[in-house]
Amino acid sequence: MHAPLADPLAVLQVATEHNITEEQAATAIEWAAHLTVHAWDAYAELLGAEKKDGRTMEAWFHSLPAATRAAVLDDAVTAVIGADNALADVYRQRDRRARVIRTNRRRVRIH
Repeated sequence: MHAPLADPLAVLQVATEHNITEEQAATAIEWAAHLTVHAWDAYAELLGAEKKDGRTMEAWFHSLPAATRAAVLDDAVTAVIGADNALADVYRQRDRRARVIRTNRRRVRIH
């Protein structure tokens, strides 16, 4: 099953507000959605509510303070930026390694 695409206007808004790329913003929105679903699962289990009840989950989400919803998105943006930076470091370190030039020519040693 594929996750639905994030709303393009929401992606653009998040990218602009956080000074990140649209790809990073879309990933952050998706990550924030996953975090929210996991929080709902824990909350529903605590209260004995049905986890798959979408209406109740939506009502619960809208009952959260706006600052809490924004904090979830901010945490997701921070995680995405951190992951991109870590990946860039891995690629930089990999590129720094000495690369062997492979040819079919004989090696000539100059003494």
